[in-house]
Amino acid sequence: MRANQLVWLCLLFLLSFPLLAQDEPTLISSNTQIGTQIDIFEQEIFAVSGDLYNFGTEAYTNINVYVEAFNEDEDLIGEGFGYLVNACGTALLDYVMLPDELQTFSAPFELFEDEEVASVKVTTEAQAVEFAPRPDIEVVGVYEIGSEEVVMLEWIDDDVMIYGVGCDDRVFTELEWRQYSIADNDLISVNHPDASFVTESMLRQSGATMITQSGEQDPTLYNRSKLTFSPTSRRAIYQNDLHTVLSTEPDGSFKRLIHDKLHQFSLKGFLWTDTPGIFLAYYFGLYGDPVHYFTGNIDGGLLSARLENVTPSLTVPGVTPDGIYAVVGNTIDEVTGYYLQSSYYNTSELLFEADLPGNNYPAPIVIDTSDNRIIYFVRPVDDIPTLQCWSRTSNSLETLTPLPFTLTTEARAFTWISPDKSRLAISANGTDGGLWWVDLLEFDNCS
Repeated sequence: MRANQLVWLCLLFLLSFPLLAQDEPTLISSNTQIGTQIDIFEQEIFAVSGDLYNFGTEAYTNINVYVEAFNEDEDLIGEGFGYLVNACGTALLDYVMLPDELQTFSAPFELFEDEEVASVKVTTEAQAVEFAPRPDIEVVGVYEIGSEEVVMLEWIDDDVMIYGVGCDDRVFTELEWRQYSIADNDLISVNHPDASFVTESMLRQSGATMITQSGEQDPTLYNRSKLTFSPTSRRAIYQNDLHTVLSTEPDGSFKRLIHDKLHQFSLKGFLWTDTPGIFLAYYFGLYGDPVHYFTGNIDGGLLSARLENVTPSLTVPGVTPDGIYAVVGNTIDEVTGYYLQSSYYNTSELLFEADLPGNNYPAPIVIDTSDNRIIYFVRPVDDIPTLQCWSRTSNSLETLTPLPFTLTTEARAFTWISPDKSRLAISANGTDGGLWWVDLLEFDNCS
């Protein structure tokens, strides 16, 4: 980085963060490693990343991280500064770090000597602030797996799941994957079983990273493609540079068009039903935006009307196993609540009136049996994320349990149902992220 650029960044940082320093903030760095990142001038720069842990009894804000780089002779050869970040590398500007919390940091630095870095020293400055301890919330049937930012999950069977840790804007191969067994309480690191399919040949043949107009390959299109494999079918699904959604065989061959002309919409992800190949694709930009969606079959073709002809939801919609209906949050005829909406004819039936959460809350989970339809919701009740269920048989909403996390407008939560429908995995990203599983058999409601 050029010197004038570093000075400019320093000034920007100081203007954004007044330094009210503690002499010895109880923030300890660990897992530090040296790498590179792209700065705002699109140049590659050195950076130190790692974790900060608050082992003290005070809370801190305005946390600044300073880095000094040394050569083998312990001579100072570089300096820099940084900040706490989330899994996507976004700076946490107003974050308050409570006691016993762990959070990732990133600190770019400049070398003023052309030498190899042998070691780095990380120091911190922070402002101590008063804080209110988190209230104890009594939960029922909810068991914690971990506190990482979990953004993808698949059930291997009714007892074992694999889950991806990292940024929710990344493709599944860019995440760190774990496998957890409920019966053994056993957690191990794994590779996603579909990762081996994602090769240069596969990406080239599928067109997932191709610029349509020129035919050239652009690796930056990979994360934007949202490429993923169906958990119930052999095919993969993705969007190309024109935001056209297609599916393909694992080697990138036999492409099939599912939906096109979606360039003005921002794809967030795919929700899979337990019917092989049936999915719901959902789109929104920022918190508070309406959520557009369509349903389809990965083998090719829409089950819903085209996205632009489907009334958007104010919440992330759930989907019935056949993909024909969606559970949406909307205000219709001045009645705000959750509706069962035909994804093709756009007709709606009110399930119940409710205050709606934002689009950072997870989609409802719909379970259809021969004699009932059960829908699980995660929504705020008295500002606490809460698990509820609605049954077609009773036509009533039942509260099951509060959930042990908070959800800011910068964070999102996700849910996944086990194959036998007896367990629900719930995750959240952001600074209060984590992963939990819920034993639904502990509740008589909606059984």
